[in-house]
Amino acid sequence: MNNSSNALFVIVFAPLVGIIWLWLNRRQLEPNSIIKFGIGFLFLGLCFFIFGWLKATGDANGIASLNMFTFGYFVVTLGEICLSPIGLSLMTKLATPKLQGFMMGMWFLASAYGQYVAGLFGAAISPAETASATEKLNTYCAGYNQFAWYAIYSGISIVLISPLLKKLKGEVK
Repeated sequence: MNNSSNALFVIVFAPLVGIIWLWLNRRQLEPNSIIKFGIGFLFLGLCFFIFGWLKATGDANGIASLNMFTFGYFVVTLGEICLSPIGLSLMTKLATPKLQGFMMGMWFLASAYGQYVAGLFGAAISPAETASATEKLNTYCAGYNQFAWYAIYSGISIVLISPLLKKLKGEVK
C-alpha cells in the first residue's frame, strides 16, 4: 500500500484541492502561488512530525503502524499538491518563451537532485546494520523530527517573505 498510496492520494485529492482553490478564488481568498509554496512546506513539516511520532506508536520490537506511515504519505501528498503543479506553472509563466521547455526541464531536474540528496541524508542518519529495530526506529524518528523543523522554518520563511517575492514576480499569477 505504501508504494502506491502517494499516487492514489494525488489522483483522489488533486481535484478536491483544485476545487478548494477555485472556491477561494471566487471569494477572493485564494492564496498566491508563493503562499501555496509555503503551505506545501508546512505540510511537509507536519508529515515529518508524523513520521517522528512513530517512535511513540512503535511496539517493544520497534515496529510501527503502517496506518501512521500512510497518514504521513497523505499529508506530504497534500503538500505536494500545493507545490508541484503551481511550481511547474510558474516555470512556464516566468520564463521567456524560448526558455520555457528548458525551465520545465530544470524544474524536474531539481526534483531529481532533491531525491538524490534525500537519499544521501537518509544514508547519513542510517543506524548501523547491527542496531536493533527499536534503535533504528529511534534514530530515524530523531532525523524526521529534525527535518520537520527545517521544513516548518522554510514554510514560515516563505510565507513571511512572500510580499517581497510577489513584488519581484510582478503580474504573473
